[in-house]
Amino acid sequence: MTLPRNFPRHEGIVLVTVILLAIAVGSINPGFFSFYNIFSLLKNSTVIGLFAIGFFLVLVVGGLDVSFTSIGVASMYGTVKLALAFYPDAPVIILFIVTALIGAALGLINGLLVTRLRAPSLIVTLGTMSLYRGFLLYFIGTAWIRQVPSAMIEFNQFNVLVMTAQNGGQVGLHISVVIFLAVVAIVFLLLRYTTLGRSLYAVGGNPVAARRMGINVEGVQMLAYCLAGTLAGIAGFLSAVKLRLANPQTLTGSELDVIAAAVLGGAAITGGKGSVIGVFLGVLLIVITNNSLIVLGIPATWQKVAIGLLILVAIGMPLLWRGGFIASRLRTGGRLLKAGGASR
Repeated sequence: MTLPRNFPRHEGIVLVTVILLAIAVGSINPGFFSFYNIFSLLKNSTVIGLFAIGFFLVLVVGGLDVSFTSIGVASMYGTVKLALAFYPDAPVIILFIVTALIGAALGLINGLLVTRLRAPSLIVTLGTMSLYRGFLLYFIGTAWIRQVPSAMIEFNQFNVLVMTAQNGGQVGLHISVVIFLAVVAIVFLLLRYTTLGRSLYAVGGNPVAARRMGINVEGVQMLAYCLAGTLAGIAGFLSAVKLRLANPQTLTGSELDVIAAAVLGGAAITGGKGSVIGVFLGVLLIVITNNSLIVLGIPATWQKVAIGLLILVAIGMPLLWRGGFIASRLRTGGRLLKAGGASR
């Protein structure tokens, strides 16, 4: 019997892993399944999740963008500075629009440089990562802004669902979770049911064939970088909302978690593969892993070790499966079991 090459689906493996990890941690510490902890996990997933979806969109078209944290910080810090200088009482929707536009502009610069210079996207975005952060620190400012616009504080306190915890306290599901889930749904529909989504996968899978099909390869690539920048800007703003301050040094070091979430979700570095549902599950796995280490009392320094191991496993398992190593072992084990049964 020949096992199918795509069995089991990557998203299914990640989902099972998330469930088993949650059950294991919950059996050790029942507080893991409390409303407070679940709502906290979901809220902590929003920033990493938005970054990861943007990073995934660039991966789909065969690119690699590592400047997302710099875009997020520059968008967030620039928005707060502009609001305090010109419109301190701006409603939060205006702040979201401004930070999204700044992120989109910076992402578009990435796309233009990649398509026009025809240089490796990793090299280009490494350069823009330093450029954006350096521009922010030199021309805009380096001080922490603790007096953020009042709309950000009000938004931070807004919950769409309030539940009563076991201790009688009130815990809420933050509005940022709804925003994150809405982005997941929109990107899912975009990639699965629209011509643009199919074009993104086609460009990442085989740009030469996509161009012969009449697809504007450079335009699709620039759009992917622009969307990634937009999501990065929104993610940076949400991080400032959560912290109630604008810190130009924030988000530094979160790149590994974002890349790990996308890779764990099945996105291929070579482009043209992956799904937003897989990325969503990858985000949950990363956040639960980090939370589990804290709940179990394991030092935080081991979090990076755990994430690194998860990345290696996520990359290695599909390669071993497609290479036939695991499938051959399963087939061999099945034949041995049958032979053993027949001998008895």
